[in-house]
Amino acid sequence: MANSHRIEWIRTSAPTCRRSRLCSVFSALILAGLLQIMSGCAAARLTQFHNFAQAGTAYTKASQAVLDEAGTAAIEADSLIAQKGRDGLRTPEERRQYINENNQELRKRLALLGDIGRHGRLLQSYFETLAALADPKAPATLGTAAQGVFDSIGGLSPAIKNASLGSKGIEREIALQEAAFTVITSTLETDLTVQLQLEETDEVIEPFAVAKELPKSWSARREEILRARVAAASSRSAQEAAAKLRESFVALVENRLSEPSIAEIIAAINSMLNSLEAIKKATPTQ
Repeated sequence: MANSHRIEWIRTSAPTCRRSRLCSVFSALILAGLLQIMSGCAAARLTQFHNFAQAGTAYTKASQAVLDEAGTAAIEADSLIAQKGRDGLRTPEERRQYINENNQELRKRLALLGDIGRHGRLLQSYFETLAALADPKAPATLGTAAQGVFDSIGGLSPAIKNASLGSKGIEREIALQEAAFTVITSTLETDLTVQLQLEETDEVIEPFAVAKELPKSWSARREEILRARVAAASSRSAQEAAAKLRESFVALVENRLSEPSIAEIIAAINSMLNSLEAIKKATPTQ
C-alpha cells in the first residue's frame, strides 16, 4: 500500500512538476518581455525630458537677448524723443526736471527687466538640471539641486506661494515668463517703432527730399530700417515661444510630448533671434 501510494503520488506529481517548470519558463519570458517594454518606455520618457530641457535652455538663452534689446530700445527711443523735444523746454530747470524724471522711469524699467532676466536664468538652471536628470546614470543628488533651483525661482516670483518642484509650480513659472514677455514685447515694439520712425525720417526721407547728393550708404541704410520695422512688428515671437514652452511642459507631464511640439518651440526661438538680428543691424547703439 505504501508503495502503491508512493507510485500514485509520483504519477500525479510528475505532471504537476512539468507544469510548474513550464509556468516558470513562461513567466520568465513574460517578465523579460515586460522589462523590455518598460525599458523602451523609460527610454522614450527620458528622451522627452531631455528634448524639452534642451528646448527650455535654448528659450531662456534667447529670451535674455530680447530683454537686453528691450532695455536698449527703451533708452534709445527715450533719448531720441528727448533730443527732438529739447528745444521746447525753455529753461535749464525744465530740462533738468524732464531728464531726471525720465531717467528714474528708465531705471525702474531696467530693474524690472533685470528681475525677469534673473528669473529666466534660474529657469535655465532648472532646465539644465532636468537634462542631466534625464541621463540614466544621473546621481540622486541632482534631485536636491533641482529643488534648490526651484526654490530660488519662487523667491523671484512672490505672487506664487507654496510652489513645489511639481509640475504645477514650473508651469506657473513658465506662465509668468509668458505674461512678462507679453508686456515686454508690446513695449519693445512701441519703442522700436518710435526709434525707427525717427531714423527713417532723418536718414532716409529727409536726405532724399533735400540733399543735393545722397550718401553712398543711403540705399543700404534704407533697407536696414525697412527690414527692422517689419521685424519690430513681429517681435512678439518671444511671447509665442514662452507660450509653446508652457504648452509643451504640460504635454511632457501628461506623457504626450511629441517631436513636432519641440520643433515648434525651436521655430519660435529662431524667429525671435532672426527678428533681433534685423533690429540690431538697423539700430546700432548710439
